[in-house]
Amino acid sequence: MRNFFISICEYFLDIIFPIRCFKCGKNWEDLPARERWICSECLSKINFRKEQVCPLCEKESEGGKVHFFCRDKTFLDGLWVAAHYDKLVEKTVHDFKFKFFRDIYFPLSEIIGKSVLEAEEFGDFQDMLLIDFAKEDEEGIYTDEERNQKEETVMIPVPLHKRRYNWRGFNQSALLARGIADKFGVMVREDILVRVKNTKPQSKTVNGEERKKNIGDAFCCTRSEEVKNKNIIVVDDICTTSATLNECAKELKKAGARSVWGVVVARR
Repeated sequence: MRNFFISICEYFLDIIFPIRCFKCGKNWEDLPARERWICSECLSKINFRKEQVCPLCEKESEGGKVHFFCRDKTFLDGLWVAAHYDKLVEKTVHDFKFKFFRDIYFPLSEIIGKSVLEAEEFGDFQDMLLIDFAKEDEEGIYTDEERNQKEETVMIPVPLHKRRYNWRGFNQSALLARGIADKFGVMVREDILVRVKNTKPQSKTVNGEERKKNIGDAFCCTRSEEVKNKNIIVVDDICTTSATLNECAKELKKAGARSVWGVVVARR
């Protein structure tokens, strides 16, 4: 009933306040609502990250992999950041989370998808999502059948506390994860990691230390048998210090995960 009510509200809102592309301002009436927030032309102009960095020292690393000398400071194995945090990305994520526009998950998941597929070099993160890209069809285009549905790769969204979920009506990270998974054919599980503490939003904390303290022991892995020896990709919209992703990785590693990577639209 909740989803039906939300759909009806969005339908009437679209009539009263037509959706316009955040960048060019055009109302693409011939497109589905979810494709109008950032049109395809503007999506192609997104300021994608050309180089990935280690999430700890923030120095260049292959595909966002954690450097060897940083491994003892984090539970993450790497972090993939799709785009630079510019005004367009900031507005898109803000309206997604605080103006309750659910369909914005679509352009955000497209941003992540394009960043992965159009990267100049493929590394460990792509290996968790994609089949062997050495195989091409006659026209040099990768087919849907070549996208790997790897059983050992599981995508998990950063969970919301029940109170926060009830206030927003949806988990933005879960919608984003589903959008990415649809593109790459990987499994999404929302029942493995739960939020057991109703923490204040990380955006309201002052510094890195406060973020770590605020998010400490906020998550619990409830299905360790579903995690053991798996490669986990934890999905969030934005990260700053990666404290939230690291706390998720801590619980997943304790449950026996082989590796844990984070993926976000952008990093502040």
